Amino acid sequence: MSSEDSMNFSSNADAIEHYLEIVESYDKNEHDDHIEVTTALRSLSRIAREESDPLSAWEYSQKVLTIDEKILGSNHVTVSIDLNDLASVFQELGDMGGAREHYEKALKIAESLEEPENTTVATILNNLGGVMQELGHTKTSKKYFDRALSVLQSIHGPKHADVSAVVNNLGGLAHEMGDLELARELYEKALTVDEEILGPDHPRVAAVTNNLGGIMRDIGEMEQAKHYYERALKIDESAYGPDNAMVAIRANNLGGILQYMGDLEGARKLYDRSYQILRNTRGETHPATQLAWTNLDSLVDPEHQI
Repeated sequence: MSSEDSMNFSSNADAIEHYLEIVESYDKNEHDDHIEVTTALRSLSRIAREESDPLSAWEYSQKVLTIDEKILGSNHVTVSIDLNDLASVFQELGDMGGAREHYEKALKIAESLEEPENTTVATILNNLGGVMQELGHTKTSKKYFDRALSVLQSIHGPKHADVSAVVNNLGGLAHEMGDLELARELYEKALTVDEEILGPDHPRVAAVTNNLGGIMRDIGEMEQAKHYYERALKIDESAYGPDNAMVAIRANNLGGILQYMGDLEGARKLYDRSYQILRNTRGETHPATQLAWTNLDSLVDPEHQI
């Protein structure tokens, strides 16, 4: 861990000020420590994503890539990691084509430099599987997930957070393909590991709990779905604060259950909260914002009731 990563700040604002000073000093050619500046830029990108500002995250991540390619060359493992990070920002912005392009570049570099049984390769494979799923290429997605799982299990064994992340993703793929029993089994397996390794209040636990809520919804167990969605929302509110985009997504999902159960006022409040957060953090045109608006409009406009 670098000295920058290990520093403690009283607030994100203090951290941002500190990291920007490093970046500005580098830009003015006042020092030439590229590792220090890329570390600062990565921290700025991470904070921007935590604060639901993916456009700023993209800018910082792109600058990291530009610096590392200049200093290290384009065929370096650090550059593959930079490309992976940048691809994940494209994914957050809803640009799946850009995400795929950058993940594929990252994978090509990593595979040319690393042994196949390597965590960097496995991470990129897992992320690429997610993008391919978003693009509707389910067979290709499963191929990437299966390969990532095989690599990670060979390195870590079955009880590891990286392994459970891929298991959760395979659950999502099974869910999408309509195999609800397999999806539930995979989600529950991932949840057991995450609760044990990461603790019951970790955001990853919220993600898997949210997915289990979707399964329960789809098999008609609405009270159980409500329980899982409420838990996911509570964890993410605690982890990220009340105005984070992930909180908005959790609120939208819970709103859907309340609407189905007849609590229209409760659903309307959650949809409105979700829409307002996403409009402010992701913009009007982002798919998640559009979905939140559609759900809210279905309750505001009687002609569009679900």
